[in-house]
Amino acid sequence: MRKASNTLKRIVALVAAFAMALALVPTAALADATTQHTITINEPTGNVDTHSYEAYQVFAGTYNSTTKQLEGITWGAGVNGDALLTALKADATIGSKFASATDAPTAAAAMSGLKATETEALAKVIAANLSSTKAATGKSPLTVTGDGYYFVKDVSEKLTSDTYSKYILQVCDDVEITAKDTTTTSQKKVKDTNDSATENATSGWQDSADYDIGDMVPFQLTGTVASDYADYASPYYFAFHDTHNKTQLSDPTSVTVKIDGTEVTTGYELKTTDAGFDVVFADLKQTAAHAGSVITVEYESQLLSGAQIGAKGNINGSNIEFSNDSNNEQHHGTTPEDTVIVFTYTVNVNKYAEKVADGNKLAGAGFTLYKKYADTTKVPAGKTADSDGWVAVQEIAAGENTTFEFKGIDDGEYKLVETTTPTGYNTIDPIVFTVTGTHTVNFESGQVNENGKVGDAYVLTDLTATSDQASFSANKTDGALDGTLTTDVVNKSGSTLPSTGGMGVLPFVLVGCGIAVAAGIGLHVARSRREDA
Repeated sequence: MRKASNTLKRIVALVAAFAMALALVPTAALADATTQHTITINEPTGNVDTHSYEAYQVFAGTYNSTTKQLEGITWGAGVNGDALLTALKADATIGSKFASATDAPTAAAAMSGLKATETEALAKVIAANLSSTKAATGKSPLTVTGDGYYFVKDVSEKLTSDTYSKYILQVCDDVEITAKDTTTTSQKKVKDTNDSATENATSGWQDSADYDIGDMVPFQLTGTVASDYADYASPYYFAFHDTHNKTQLSDPTSVTVKIDGTEVTTGYELKTTDAGFDVVFADLKQTAAHAGSVITVEYESQLLSGAQIGAKGNINGSNIEFSNDSNNEQHHGTTPEDTVIVFTYTVNVNKYAEKVADGNKLAGAGFTLYKKYADTTKVPAGKTADSDGWVAVQEIAAGENTTFEFKGIDDGEYKLVETTTPTGYNTIDPIVFTVTGTHTVNFESGQVNENGKVGDAYVLTDLTATSDQASFSANKTDGALDGTLTTDVVNKSGSTLPSTGGMGVLPFVLVGCGIAVAAGIGLHVARSRREDA
């Protein structure tokens, strides 16, 4: 019994000693391989799509909090290590890094020493050679089991504007990262010109402008190439899609395409579409573009007679269609539509006889509207400026009209001249007036709605015409400026003597009559005195 008791004591002592030995080992080094961790991927500001992901455990191991390293590294669950190593060694970018790797530990060591650009290549190779079992799938956050290196793949369906992303993560606890903001960006802008201004006549690129019907309007499209561009193989699709109402704006002319400020004439195709036009790079990789390159398209489009007057304006926009999945060249994303708006206005002249009153409308007049050009080299084709820069821009012949509509005018200085005067009336003096349209020149949302609003606010905020010879009013309908400036013009009847601008001869006639009367009175008085004498 004593022998048996001693034996039992020795067993208990060995167990106790083993337990003490275990207690001396860092607890993190013996972490449970079944411990769950979460991987949270936060989308950057501006991403508009909902993303889904798959996570794969490429390497498994146990994280040692003392050495801050994964220990006991093996291939992840279901990974075909030999096949993956072969693919890594064959890659042109990182093959040399894995040349001496023979197993999971040596492959993991080579992987941990890669630079950021090489990690992108690593992710691409892993994505193309996945044979392991998915550790997790779904929307962020993902739940995975066990420490290790994980490959997280973006598997979202039909992303409309964001790019697909790939990540290599060391996971030994809950992990939270922010997705790379790699998406392509695009915008559309317009310049504004005041032909009558002597300084600062043309603005920089902005979101709104006003022009005369018939003017050529300058536009600019801008696209920035995604930061993960290098991850994509040829071909890389990149296309501007410009949209406009073809009764309001013409097809583009004077199209200039630049990559990082340098004009290019090849590598793209200009296509006219029913909705506008496209500038298509079927393979941007065949150009000098790189990640972060800025590509611009500048062109002019004529404002046509079908242009909409007033606050609703003439809205046109653009977006960019681009390759957004490095594993599928047929998969394209599209940037959000960015819009600009172009305004134009109308001047209405009501013609009256003697005074402004019902029943006093006067027919038989004809008018010509002139515009002042500070730079006469900018006068529209077919028009001629006089020595003062005045150009006849619209004419309305005499007829039965009593209201005269001059449609499609811009900011600037104008002169209304009565070129035909109704019989029996005096010609009015020319009326010089200045039109000013005030509109929000930059707005953040990029979207103007069909009513000419961004959010709850109209882009066109004010419209005035000022003159020393006449008064103008701007009409609003439900809070929106309809773009019409109205003035009343009165003709006076009588002789053809001037009715404005001077005294005329009537005062002199009256003075003459007074002198004659005084002379008559004087003669009568003198005659009476002689008779009395």
